Amino acid sequence: MRADPPIGDDEDGGNQAEEVPPPPKRPRVTVEEVEDESERWEQEFPAEFQAGAVLEECKTQFEKLREEKEKEGLNPWYPFDRKEGWEIGRWLMTSGVSQSKMDEYLKLDAVRTGLKPSFHNKRAFLKRIDALPHGPEWYCQIFEITGDEVDGDGKKKTESLELWYRNPIDCIREFLGNPAFKEKMNFVPRRFFCNPDGTNREWSEMWTAEWWWKIQQRLPASSTICPIIIASDKTQLTRFSGDQQAWPVYLTIGNIDKETRRSASSYATILLGYIPVSKFAIVDEKKRSSITHQFFHNCMRAILEPLVEAGKKGETMDCADGFVRRMFPILAAYIGDYPEQFLVACCRENSCPRCLVEPGKRGELNARAPWREPEKVLCKKQGAHARPPEFKAHNLRLIHPFWSDLPHCDIFSCLTPDGLHEWHNGVFGDHFVNWSTDAMDGGEEELDARFRTMTPHPSLRHFKKGISLTSQWTGTERKNMEKVLLGVLANTTDHAVQCAAKGALDFICYAHFAVHTDESLALMDAAWAAFHANKVIFIELKIRHHFNINKLHKLRHYTDSFRSRGTGDGYNTEHTERLHIDFAKVGYKATNKKAYIRQMTIWLRRQESIHKFSAYLQWSMPGYVADTGAPSDDAEEEEDAEDDEVDSPPAADDNLENNSDPEDVDTSNSVTYSIGKTPFYKSQTVALIATDFGAPDFLPLLSDFLHDNSIQSATLPTDASFFPVYSQVTLSLPPIPAVTQVLGTRAARVRVIFRLPEIQA
Repeated sequence: MRADPPIGDDEDGGNQAEEVPPPPKRPRVTVEEVEDESERWEQEFPAEFQAGAVLEECKTQFEKLREEKEKEGLNPWYPFDRKEGWEIGRWLMTSGVSQSKMDEYLKLDAVRTGLKPSFHNKRAFLKRIDALPHGPEWYCQIFEITGDEVDGDGKKKTESLELWYRNPIDCIREFLGNPAFKEKMNFVPRRFFCNPDGTNREWSEMWTAEWWWKIQQRLPASSTICPIIIASDKTQLTRFSGDQQAWPVYLTIGNIDKETRRSASSYATILLGYIPVSKFAIVDEKKRSSITHQFFHNCMRAILEPLVEAGKKGETMDCADGFVRRMFPILAAYIGDYPEQFLVACCRENSCPRCLVEPGKRGELNARAPWREPEKVLCKKQGAHARPPEFKAHNLRLIHPFWSDLPHCDIFSCLTPDGLHEWHNGVFGDHFVNWSTDAMDGGEEELDARFRTMTPHPSLRHFKKGISLTSQWTGTERKNMEKVLLGVLANTTDHAVQCAAKGALDFICYAHFAVHTDESLALMDAAWAAFHANKVIFIELKIRHHFNINKLHKLRHYTDSFRSRGTGDGYNTEHTERLHIDFAKVGYKATNKKAYIRQMTIWLRRQESIHKFSAYLQWSMPGYVADTGAPSDDAEEEEDAEDDEVDSPPAADDNLENNSDPEDVDTSNSVTYSIGKTPFYKSQTVALIATDFGAPDFLPLLSDFLHDNSIQSATLPTDASFFPVYSQVTLSLPPIPAVTQVLGTRAARVRVIFRLPEIQA
């Protein structure tokens, strides 16, 4: 073996000129793919309980439907004659066309002679829609209300109210048997830890939380829990005139992952019923409040009655994975705004719906109070008119609650956090913004001036008119204010005010996490403690006299709720507000405004039939893709939001339509990018790119790129070479587990502001 010659000597031992090391490469930004170092350790549920046990095999809904069609010799598009007829029918039902316009369209000569559908008017068309497979049936129950007023004959006036609802067991069967949710469901409680010693537990989906684990241990062996999630909220149907309202009740199940439940286009939430809305004008004014509360509970009891027996004995149900399980539907969570939570909990508004905190201690961080217990509340309600001494102390209403007979139901722990009304529009919007404004030097004028002079940025909203003159805010606007408020308060408020703001805003950021650990929950509690440690500044500045605010107190229960039912992103009322558009407002527009609730149920059944049949066709016919008319998940909350939108760079806006569709997409790494089909400038020399576009290192960096990627070129680029110039590039970032589990949802758009000589002149 020959040793290498020493540096400076050749093989013959002669002297050789010292080699000059190559010049170092210019420093440049690189994107390096790093492996995900996060690991999880799972603790399995005790095997003796046989949670999620399979009883037998079964066929899915779509398999049964296909067999029926094949047995009867029907074409896949039946009750339509062919694909074209089905496509016309699907469009007519999902595009919002009125029934009178349907007739006009079907009578057009171009339709009759060209497309020739098998239906010639709306009556024939709707018969085919009604023949499609549909969801659970609707039922109507009449409630007779006897008032205190009397008519001309001396008899007490009565009012008939219609409760329209569906059987919740049928709705659960629809979810469990839907093949679209096959890969998105779980039937077993699970525990995950970030450390192998089990010291840092992870909390995310409902099946990773404590409630499911504990309830599963109370059930017989071979049982499967079906956690029921109910949401209700009264909404206005008319705008500008009229006073028509609806009170929808929604249902979904915790077996479906929360990312799917939150998406309106997934149809993972079903409309369970419409509670009648009445002013009870025939009832004495002093009794209206108690009558209204009890009527709500009576309606909810009628709707959820099938859950009582099913929650005790279980129901065998076909699941989308092709197996039969004994499901125990148990009410696990109730989503509602603050008034709705008090209504469900049967307590008054000056208390906490979850605990028995004293009204004067709601503003204290460490105010310890016992939890409300359903057994004690129901015991206190025994006796029609007797009120025990502690009845008033617990701020209870004399109501027979709907949840009294539901098995394994602790309604007070079921009341989940409501981010939209409790922290965005509540603590932050209704309180903290006002306190911070009063604490600023210059007050509202200074606050507005700072918002107006904020530097435009694509990811931030620019409030060009300030914020003090706006009386109504949406949740989206509140979120955009939260991003910049701490910077707005800098150098114009007391340091303690900024510390209080930082604590509150940090708490809100942590509350948005889709995945929590024991460590992040501890940081969340620490952030809230930081707010309480500095809140005294508002009393010293005579802005507040106390902090006995219900919504402020409710935030201290958030970490307990996350450990019990999973993180709060699965229970936000923003989803409920979005569903009002599809299940109430749009349906009301499709009616003739007379007996509209009944018409809305018919309209909704037909919409569900269209969606279900579209999903079936995509499953049974490979290659067929149907636009199901699914609602948009990112619908704007406000119609006039463009007045306050951020100003984009002129160069990017001028060519925005040309860059809307990606042409070149790189998917070699976890971070991908895309650019538009058409460049902003089709041909620019390297010299111009280096000078006019502020990229002096373009040529050497391009040479490094070609060399590193082993790209051979016949001619090397020079200052006279031409290249296209694009105004923006969109980076598709990998998902962050604490934010989202969906790939491709996080994107960063990088825009270039061109500073050409003619523009500067």
